[in-house]
Amino acid sequence: MKVEIITIGDELLIGQTVDTNSVYISRQLSNFGFETIHKSSISDKKESIVYALNEALKRSDLIIITGGLGPTKDDITKYTLAEYFQCNWRTDHGVLKHLEEIFKNRGRELLDINKMQAELPDSCITLFNEVGTAPGMLFKKDGIWIASMPGVPSEVEYILEKSLLPIIEKEFQIPPLKRRTLVTLMEPESSLSRILEEFESSILGKCALAYLPNQNSVKIRLNQIDPNLSEDEFENTWQNLLQILGNKVYAHGDVTPAQFLVQELKGVKYSIGTAESCTGGFVANQLVQVSGASEVFWGSILSYHNQVKIHQLNVPQEQIEEYGAVSEQVAISMVNGLCEKLGVDVGISTTGIAGPSGGTTDKPVGLVFIGIRIKNQTWAKKFHVRGNRVQFMERVTNCVFHFLKQKLVENGVI
Repeated sequence: MKVEIITIGDELLIGQTVDTNSVYISRQLSNFGFETIHKSSISDKKESIVYALNEALKRSDLIIITGGLGPTKDDITKYTLAEYFQCNWRTDHGVLKHLEEIFKNRGRELLDINKMQAELPDSCITLFNEVGTAPGMLFKKDGIWIASMPGVPSEVEYILEKSLLPIIEKEFQIPPLKRRTLVTLMEPESSLSRILEEFESSILGKCALAYLPNQNSVKIRLNQIDPNLSEDEFENTWQNLLQILGNKVYAHGDVTPAQFLVQELKGVKYSIGTAESCTGGFVANQLVQVSGASEVFWGSILSYHNQVKIHQLNVPQEQIEEYGAVSEQVAISMVNGLCEKLGVDVGISTTGIAGPSGGTTDKPVGLVFIGIRIKNQTWAKKFHVRGNRVQFMERVTNCVFHFLKQKLVENGVI
């Protein structure tokens, strides 16, 4: 079954906002056997919406539109769709009650402009939005389903999972195809592809691999292609993939490295903390995004300035003067000071040069030292990463998680 995704918003076209919705929608629908054949971003104009919809209806079984459902005048999607499908209007009292509760809890007055969000085209099915104020809408034309949702990513996720997918699954009656995902770190996509070249040839017509790279991390997803492939055949293919990659596999499942580490540390009841300079708390941020992180994550010391390294982490001033703040010696002192101060089982430290300025011949931009301490053993390792400051922090964080897992495995902790 073919799906098309249309994202609406001038902010998408000028690069003010990055479209993450279509990626999420495609990924979720692929689990139900849908093939995304076309994606487009269009402006908040009636003629653009009508043209995109006319074209999509020629080639798709399901069309999903995001954006343009807010209460302001520039949000015209609902009114354009009502006219397109020749609808009258109805008040959805369930949505209206939801709006009244939201505004009461926020201590705000429910204005007429907000109440208008409960006014929907009479031929649509309401896609309830528990986490926002704008409901989604589901239409059907000549056997083709058209869903319209707000543009806020958290609301797209809720509506898709809780409101739309149950309807789609029932209407299309498509058995979900089997999929498995693994995560690698510090392995280039090109290198992984070369290693798996023969494997991919052997599974043609039965399964296929999808590579999902992101800042020195690559997720590899094994997708069932042949609907008649048995459970045993798929499982054998998966096990063969794992065997070929061996210790290049960081984690099983569609998880982040932080999710994997939190789960592993919970299993062995080890606490963890971070002392961060060049990453500015990014490592800690990734850990605390994981549900249940409070069971293992105790805290972080953001030691960006050398005085914080000296006074909070007990890094000797003469060590900084002799070796520089970006050095193996300082990384070790930082992580030792952290563990002694917080009393954690596992410590992480980062010190480096994020750039674009500040680099020298001896210590170029992208240089970073990572310290790891597990119980009473400490290690430090030098890395070189590339990218702008945000990419630097993301890549260093993956270096941290890769280095930490390596030491946890080597020392029999996990």
